[in-house]
Amino acid sequence: MTSFTGGPVAAVWLACCAGLFALQAHQASRFLRTHDGPPLTWPIVAPVALIYLLTAGWLLMLPPDVPLRTALRCVVLLIMAVPLTLTDLRCQWLPMRYTVAFWLTGLASSALPDAVLPVTKALPASLAAFALAGIVRWGVNGRHRGERIGLGDVYLMAGLCAWLPWRSACYAAAGGLLLCCLCAAVSREPSKPFAPALFGYLCGVCLFFPQQLAGVL
Repeated sequence: MTSFTGGPVAAVWLACCAGLFALQAHQASRFLRTHDGPPLTWPIVAPVALIYLLTAGWLLMLPPDVPLRTALRCVVLLIMAVPLTLTDLRCQWLPMRYTVAFWLTGLASSALPDAVLPVTKALPASLAAFALAGIVRWGVNGRHRGERIGLGDVYLMAGLCAWLPWRSACYAAAGGLLLCCLCAAVSREPSKPFAPALFGYLCGVCLFFPQQLAGVL
């Protein structure tokens, strides 16, 4: 990857990543407007865009032993998480169209050559995660009047297990949950959306633990 850090190639890389982010943010904004949701604002979009672009730029500086396809899969993983991150951050809503797209894209990625998780393992793992998360949702929500775990979270966990091996998916979910609890404690609010915390955790892995990308993401 270090051979791509200079010259016009890096500029084209960053421009493509920025264009994909703008497209996904526009789709999320239009979805919220169509369904009478609150509009996306710059204070919400800008931090997500900054973290995403920093991560995309950092992927250009990966060691040479990390193949280019790993960086490409990382970018696709993050860009597919952008719209559901924005909608969840804005109004704690995970639309099914985005969570299912995240899931199906992960399965499609597992069907590619040299995938970290082959499709023969990704499909049953994601289905098992969907069933387990659904049982947890039913049990938690059954004990409370309000909905504590949404159906979108169930699809999100299934999609995460389509992208990552089950152990890495558990680490990512635990890291996102810890980050979510930390934000809730700092802000002194009873709950925080899970998808933005998970997005931040995945970007953090790319930024601070790039040696794990080939085996984690």
